[in-house]
Formats: sequence, C-alpha cells, structure tokens
Amino acid sequence: MNIERMLLYQWIISLPMMLCFFWSIFFALRFHRGSKEPRVTGTIYLFYIAATILYTDHWLYFSGHPSFLGEWSYLVVNLCVYPLYYAYLRALTRTKISFEVPLLLLPAAVVAIVFPLNVRFHWGGEDLIHLIARLCFAAQIVWVLVRGYHLIRNTQQRLDNNYTDDRSYLLQPTHTLLLFVGFTAFVSMLLNLLGRDSFDGSVLVSIPAVLMSILLYGLGYVAAHTFLPEETLAQVEAEEEEKARTATIEETDELFNKIITALREEQLFKNPNLTIQDLAAAVGSNRTYVSACINRRTNFSFSQLVAQYRVENAKSILSDPQYSTDHDAVSSAIALSGFTSDQTFYRIFKELTGQTPLQYRRQNTPKM
Repeated sequence: MNIERMLLYQWIISLPMMLCFFWSIFFALRFHRGSKEPRVTGTIYLFYIAATILYTDHWLYFSGHPSFLGEWSYLVVNLCVYPLYYAYLRALTRTKISFEVPLLLLPAAVVAIVFPLNVRFHWGGEDLIHLIARLCFAAQIVWVLVRGYHLIRNTQQRLDNNYTDDRSYLLQPTHTLLLFVGFTAFVSMLLNLLGRDSFDGSVLVSIPAVLMSILLYGLGYVAAHTFLPEETLAQVEAEEEEKARTATIEETDELFNKIITALREEQLFKNPNLTIQDLAAAVGSNRTYVSACINRRTNFSFSQLVAQYRVENAKSILSDPQYSTDHDAVSSAIALSGFTSDQTFYRIFKELTGQTPLQYRRQNTPKM
C-alpha cells in the first residue's frame, strides 16, 4: 500500500471516531451549560461518548494496534451503543424509564466481567464469548428498531391528539433517520457476525466506515435540532382516563355534538395555536375524554378533525371572487383558517383535496 492510499485508509477508518468526538463535545457543552431537556441531552451525550470509545477501538485495531484493553472495551461498548440510543429515544418521546434499558445493557455488564476473567484464568472460552456477544448485538438491534419505531409513532399520535400546529412533524426527521439506522444496523450486524478479523487491512473496511460516518453525523444533527414541547410531559389524570373509559353512548354523543358546535359555529379551528385542552375547556370536559370521543366518532385524531374544518374554510376563501389575485386568496386562506405556516397549509390542503390551493382556486372560482 503506497503512502497516499495509506493516508486515505487512515483518514477513512478514523472518520467515525472523529465525528463521534465532535458530537460528544457538542452535547457535553450543551448539557453542562444547562440544557432545557437534561434527560434528552444527557442520554445522547452518553451515546456519543460510548460511540467515541467504540470507534477509537476500531481505529486502533484497523491501524494495526490491537490490545487486550481495546478488545475488552470494544466488546463492552459495542453492546452499549444501541441501548443508549434507545434510551435517548425514550427520553425524547417523554417515555417513562422502564426495565428495558437496563435489560438491554445487561449483556455489556456480563461481558465486562466475564471476558477478563476468561483471560485471567485461561478458561479458553474467548470464541464463545465473541459469538454470544454478536448474537446479543443482533438481538439488541432488532429490539431497538422495533420498539423505537413504536415509540416514535405513538408519540406522533399523541401530538396529533393534543395539538393542531403540526407538532407531530417535529419527530419526522427522527422517524426517517430510524429507517437509516435500520439499514446501517443490518450492515453492522453482518459485520459483527463475520467478525473484525475478516476486514483487517482490507479496503472493504471503508464501506462500513463511510456508512457509519453518515449515520453518526445524521444522528447528531437531528438530535441537536429535535425538541418536543414541554406540555407533552403533562400526565393524564386517573379521573380523566376513568371518565373516557366509562362514558355511556348518550354521554359521548352529547359531548361530540358540543365539539362540533364549538368547531363549526364558534370556529375555534381559526385559532392557530388551538390545543385539545382549549377545546376541552370550551365544551366543559377534559382532554382525554374529548380526544377519545373524537377518535371513536370520526376515526380522526384531534389535529386531523381540525384540519378538515380549516381546509373547508380555506376552500371557501379560495373560491371567493372578491380576491383579485391568487396571492391574496392564498394568503387570506392561510391567515383566516388557522394554519400556522404556508408549508403546513400547502401540505394539508393537498392531502385532503388532492389538489394544490391554486389548482382548486382556478377550477372553482366563478368567472367575473
């Protein structure tokens, strides 16, 4: 290998390590300067510390400097990174701490103890430890992908059931990135099952190095820019759940009629910051009961129901011939229908009508 190829090889295999170190410093500064969400920042900070150690071990190994300490830390930290990413997802989605994260970290704790004991007492079980570690790693990946997907989807649904200003889309980058995590995790799983020895000194090591670099940068970027509103921390009171669960058909019908009246006649949908709590206050009920009532009667979430009224109102404005220009009509439709942004208006209008606002206006505005 000539010196240019060697330098390129060294740069590629060190790239994941350098990216992890960069994000470790970034989140360390954010955490120690008083993050508004210390649990979220703290978990992603720990994830990048673990990833920095892991890819430092990779770099040393593929640079020709293997060691017992490097092999031990590689085995241990490799079994920590996906559980720590899952801990970050739980923190981000305001999910209560459960047994899952400690359970996922248990293999790392066992390997941390068993591996040096095996070397110290010459048990001869190194190959078996590596095999079990690889199988545990594969199981962790499957668990994190499946459970992580459900965490994000459930939180998006919760946001849709509480807000109308597109807050569920705050998690869309995280959801998209999880799909890429799945792809790179599959690659990582194959590499773990094959073992690092299969790639030692080979240019093929650049493929997973580049893939993981892209993933690690994307994870850091999305984590640095994704935050959920503090209100999602609010816990549902037991009496709210009880009322929603035990309501009779007549009570639910009566409440639904009040909801429709508040939206249609009082036009609460025109409030761009409307929340389920606002609607519940207007109909004299609680947010859990109102949300459940909407779901049962319409199969829509709260935000979807409000979007229906907003789009209907926007359609009447777009087809009003008093607006002389398309720009005036669209601007008025957005401002007078409760939409929070042009982008949200265009996306929702197209989803519900199959047309852009301008297409609808040109087909439905009477000729003067």
